[in-house]
Amino acid sequence: MIISSAARPSSRCRSALLVAALLCGAAAMPAMAEDAATPPAAADQNEILVTAQKRPQTLLEVPSSVLALSGERLRDSGVRDFIQLSQQTPGVIVSNQLAGGRTIQTFTIRGIGYDDFRPNGSPSAAVHFDGVYEGSAALIGGQMFDVARVEVLKGPQGTLYGRNTTAGAVNVISNKPGQTVEGYANLEYGNYNSLRGEAAVNVPLNEKIAVRVSGVYDRTDGYQTNVGPGSYAGYTPNPAIPAIPQVATDDKASGTKFYAGRALMSVNLGEGTDLLFNAHGFREKGGQAQAERTLPSATLPANAPYTFDSNIVPRLDKKNYGGSATLTQEVGSAALLTVIGAYEHLDQHFDWGDGAPTRTFDINYHDTLKAGSLEARLQNKDKGRFDWVVGGAYFKDRTRMQSILDGSDAFRTIFAADYLQKRQSWATFADGSIKLGDRWKIGAGLRYTRETSEFSGSTIDLNPYGLSIASVALPGVPAIFDNHFKDGRLSGKASLSYQLSRDAQAYVSIGRGFKAGGFDGSTIFSTPEALPFKSENVWAYEGGVKFLPRGGPVQLEVSGFYYDYSNLQANTLLQPSPGVFTNIRTNVGKARIFGGEASAVIRPIERLDLRVGVSLLDSKITSIVSASAAEAARRLGNDLPNAPHMTINGSIRYEMPLNDRVSLIPYITGRFVDNYFTELDNYRTIGGYFLGDARLELNLDKRWSIAGYVRNFTNVRYSTGLGGASTTVYNVFRGAPRTYGASVGVKF
Repeated sequence: MIISSAARPSSRCRSALLVAALLCGAAAMPAMAEDAATPPAAADQNEILVTAQKRPQTLLEVPSSVLALSGERLRDSGVRDFIQLSQQTPGVIVSNQLAGGRTIQTFTIRGIGYDDFRPNGSPSAAVHFDGVYEGSAALIGGQMFDVARVEVLKGPQGTLYGRNTTAGAVNVISNKPGQTVEGYANLEYGNYNSLRGEAAVNVPLNEKIAVRVSGVYDRTDGYQTNVGPGSYAGYTPNPAIPAIPQVATDDKASGTKFYAGRALMSVNLGEGTDLLFNAHGFREKGGQAQAERTLPSATLPANAPYTFDSNIVPRLDKKNYGGSATLTQEVGSAALLTVIGAYEHLDQHFDWGDGAPTRTFDINYHDTLKAGSLEARLQNKDKGRFDWVVGGAYFKDRTRMQSILDGSDAFRTIFAADYLQKRQSWATFADGSIKLGDRWKIGAGLRYTRETSEFSGSTIDLNPYGLSIASVALPGVPAIFDNHFKDGRLSGKASLSYQLSRDAQAYVSIGRGFKAGGFDGSTIFSTPEALPFKSENVWAYEGGVKFLPRGGPVQLEVSGFYYDYSNLQANTLLQPSPGVFTNIRTNVGKARIFGGEASAVIRPIERLDLRVGVSLLDSKITSIVSASAAEAARRLGNDLPNAPHMTINGSIRYEMPLNDRVSLIPYITGRFVDNYFTELDNYRTIGGYFLGDARLELNLDKRWSIAGYVRNFTNVRYSTGLGGASTTVYNVFRGAPRTYGASVGVKF
């Protein structure tokens, strides 16, 4: 069933966009980026290079909204993952998804996002590490250390980044080997017995070869307690079924250990030929955060804060290793060839409770992911009136997902699932810009992508007790399937920019991005659930102004945007029988999004750095595809998931010299997130909240540092996600309470 509605913006966002439009007539700039070697207070935006368009440019030259943060700024802000990164920019929500630990993190940018934790899915923001595309959300959290710069590109990036960029793209650039012996080491200890150490060393072997090795170790006891099944211990629906075991109370239930390493080697072969080799890996093990249950029932009272009652001990073990090789070759005197080949391998096991002390869908997962990619591009070497890049890309992955679902209490049985997904994608692209006179510049790009995937497997009822009622509750089981998906898409972008002055630029752009179709990776309980969903598309319209005066006390950016969103992919609830709910990822309809963003960097006096950013957003589902008239009516006109109407971020940093060698640096950051929903039905909001972090550092000779920190210093109890089937039956995923500690660091 399809129901449509006219898209009418709320008065709140109409006012917000009017303000944004008025500000666009003045000036603007994305939150400031710095070179890692430049003190934050002294950075000059017009001389800082980013690679948002896969060629070195200043932020002023990029005709779109880009956040760029240096490694130094990330360290000062306490950013160790993408969730903390999102607190540095408006309009971005990053969250962990249900299960899979800290390394599964998903982006929602300007209301367009991704809400799946299974490794076979396609994130809406294309995350790249040193130019290598990570095709699964299960991989992206494992390499955030020894970082030189992070770039967040907002809005569809359909030309240079291609598939799976309906939300945007994220580039993480690590520190590269150089011809100087140098390095650093940091050690941090905090409450919940948290310990983190990070170090790197750079060694030139000769004039042509240099090596950089870095690593991180991060452990914590966690802030959640598993109180066990309580009175349900010993319960069984039938004497033939083993009783629910007693699980001892564990106040370290979400404790984890994470360690990772990276080795880089650069080789200069002469005659314009350079090679960069990258080998890396991570391991994550221990427990994992679980949901607080909130059920209005005398037999199942709501959980206390930061507790859950599970009949299983949640365990996680993830192993990743990978590598890449990058060739950079000068072609004549005017062109540069870049070729990047990469491989990733992931093996993960984890146990996930269903949010209740009984056995409904307790799951043991075992996933294996293998991915390879190759990209080649040719571009002009030096900046000129005409800048261009042409190239091609290939991506391939294979994901095996095996699971055991314990439904002993609800269904009197245990299910087994075994799925295999294979994907291939290839693309060709061209992008360029040309200056018209001294002030105008036109940019245009086009990309064609061809995507194929296969999905086969089965879900079967093991019926180990001979008592299964699955044929009644889940009549689609056994589900056996072998399906295929194929699609070819054009995407691209066109822009027009005008240089208002040496330090200011206005731009408008239109672009089209898409996220490839594919298959739902959650448990399949009927063969229709295994059918492919279509690729989603976004037409994006954006305009803005950047004002980046050299050495000026104020730098600004304002932008406004409108998105037309079709074939929206999202998780939706299915009810195969009364009282039984499952999830499936599918196309659910259309939506429109519009909003405005403004950011400012202000330096009223020397060494004082103030930053503020605000995002105003209005999203609305304008068309719903559903077999249920009630469901379609309930969702029509709703907000999109993870799309707060307002986010505000800010920071204050002041370097106070105590003498010629010693300085004291207080640093405070904060973020307000307005109410928002996490699912299509808009059953319950995540309440608006403010998170504030503070750090006080004593710095000696720009080499030694001793610091104390407090994160979430107001100790707000906030949610990062909700799950459930109604306004009253839901689970809550909590963010961390107040944490504090101290650190010591040295550079050499």
